[in-house]
Order: sequence, then C-alpha cells, then structure tokens
Amino acid sequence: MKSAKAVFFVLTATMSLALSAGTIVYRPNKDAEPRRVANVKIISIEKGVMTIEVNDGRERIPLSRVDGYYDTDLKNSSDGFDDNTPEYTVTVTNIDAPERAQKKVGNKTSTESFKINYRIVPQYTNEHSRESVKRPYFYLYILTEGNDGGGERSIYRVCEPKLANPSKKIYDKAAVMDQVLSSKRENIYSNQGNISAYDRQEDLSLASIRHRRKIIAWRLEIWGKTDIIYEKDWTEPGVRIGKNWWQRL
Repeated sequence: MKSAKAVFFVLTATMSLALSAGTIVYRPNKDAEPRRVANVKIISIEKGVMTIEVNDGRERIPLSRVDGYYDTDLKNSSDGFDDNTPEYTVTVTNIDAPERAQKKVGNKTSTESFKINYRIVPQYTNEHSRESVKRPYFYLYILTEGNDGGGERSIYRVCEPKLANPSKKIYDKAAVMDQVLSSKRENIYSNQGNISAYDRQEDLSLASIRHRRKIIAWRLEIWGKTDIIYEKDWTEPGVRIGKNWWQRL
C-alpha cells in the first residue's frame, strides 16, 4: 500500500482532473481488502483526510486508507461506499424546553430554542469504524394553546439538521425513514477515535412557530442510524390531550 504522503502528492496532482467523476481505491478499515468506488468527486484534502462526494452524499476517508484515485471509471467498481458506521444509542442528560416559542422583553421579541444535552454511545463490532457515526436526526413535535382557526390546536414539527426534514408536511414515518436512510445524511467524526467521549448539545430553533402562545405539550424523537433510539413526551399538568396527538400533524 502506498504511504499517506505519497497518496497525498498523487491526489493533489489529480485534483484538477477531479472536476468530473472518477474512481477511488480505498480500504473500509485497515484490515479490509481494497475496494473500488466509481462516480467519485474529490471535494477537498485537508489534515490527512479526503472529503469525497458520490451519489449526492459525502464521505471522509483518511489518506492512510486510500490506495489511489483515477480520473476514469474503472471496471468492476462499486457505485457506493461501505457503510461501516455502527448502530448507537444516546444518553440524554438534560432537556431545556422553553415555555413559549418566542420571548418578549420590552419592545423586542426573540426566538427561543429547545436545548438537548446528550452523549452518543456506539455499539461497535470488529467490522465497524470507530471514527464516525451517522449524525443523529432530531424531530420535535409541539402542541400550543389556542387553535389554527379550524377548531384544532396547532401542531408544529421542528427538525435538526435541515436534511432531516421529510418531504411531507403531515406525520409520515415512511417519509422520515427516507431522510434517515438517505445517502446525503452526514457523519459525525472524531479525530481521537472515541465518539462517546464527547458531551454534545443540540439547539432546535423554534423560529417556525410565529406566535407567543404557550407550549402545552411536546414530543421528542431522536433517530440513530436506522431507527428511533430515544423518545420523550411531556404535557402541561392539567391539560387533556388525545393519545398520539403528534400524529395528527
């Protein structure tokens, strides 16, 4: 296998040729056999890591695992990368939920956010990369007091990141799955190879709720690699709402 330094010089020399799709030869992990992936475009090479685009999705590969790049499509190549990221769970350590989506101080109104502190807990096997996991997708459903003009209380959905937003405006688990399993879904990387060592915070902006009505219920779903890995419901004490109210969205 070529050294990372040698590969870097070869790839740097071919970057001008990488405006169109080519083929990369890489190893999914250090013990794996080389794998060829066609229809690849090099986006950048920085700090020993190459960022690549294929089928509208992006991957990052250490140069130490790259055997070569060709500006033509080689025969017997794959059309995608091995997904060797692990399944995982999350441990939520704190949720800071605002009382309203907007806060007014004096004559100024500002947007609130729903804050989640959590830690990722990967479930590794020998085949899995210890350097990355699929980015968690957050879906927050909010029920506010008042109604939408039709006699129903208003229900809102907030997604993070933007790529998590399903194509349908109604509650549709299949549409969410399409986003979760999309090739465009990004990874979270750790240079130290220990994803679970970091405490993380996700701030879900409530800017899409353009009023100051009180929040009377919310439901949070966090999706891991393939399924819901965390869910929590909250209802204002004394408020009566239907079961699975968020599914009426």
